[in-house]
Amino acid sequence: MTRPREDSMSIVFRDLLILLALLMLTLVVLLIPLIKVQQESTRTEIEKAASDMIAEITWAPDSPADIDLWANAPKKNENVGYASPYGEIFNLVRDDLGRDVDFSGLNYEFIFSRGIPDGRYRFSIVYYSDNGMGNTPVDVNISIRYREGRLMHVVYEERMTLEYPGQEKGVISFEMRDRQLIEESKSFEPFEIFHGTLRRLEK
Repeated sequence: MTRPREDSMSIVFRDLLILLALLMLTLVVLLIPLIKVQQESTRTEIEKAASDMIAEITWAPDSPADIDLWANAPKKNENVGYASPYGEIFNLVRDDLGRDVDFSGLNYEFIFSRGIPDGRYRFSIVYYSDNGMGNTPVDVNISIRYREGRLMHVVYEERMTLEYPGQEKGVISFEMRDRQLIEESKSFEPFEIFHGTLRRLEK
């Protein structure tokens, strides 16, 4: 029993379809690396611009307390926190008001910088309100890092306890030069950022 023979037009049409499919597959294979490179480049530029230095605080997610993070940058001595969230160097990205005021399930604040100009940087935390919790002490986790290329370097990671509403604790001050941490410049002497800012704003 012989198999029916295909006519010449059917063969040509089938071959054209195969060639088109192979061409499409080749184009996809060639384009994938370009798409990946473009996405990686965009992601990297965004990260570079938005997080040269980043400071974060977290505290217990079930706590109604409102804890604030404050930063002081060397340029024009700018102070950034909830009352003045935007500066030339730092921006407060998230102001967390405590468990009962937002519904994220997290108690988390962070500040990032655009650029790292030379000079001294300072960070503090403030027990802004207990939101009816009754003056309960709050443990606060703090992380401060800066970027060098694709690497993030830790400046400070520790836990501190705020005892009562209104209390401010200076976390750390340090100097940066040519985008590098001057290790011996780290200082843990007491200082305030928040209360000084309030006094200035009230004038």
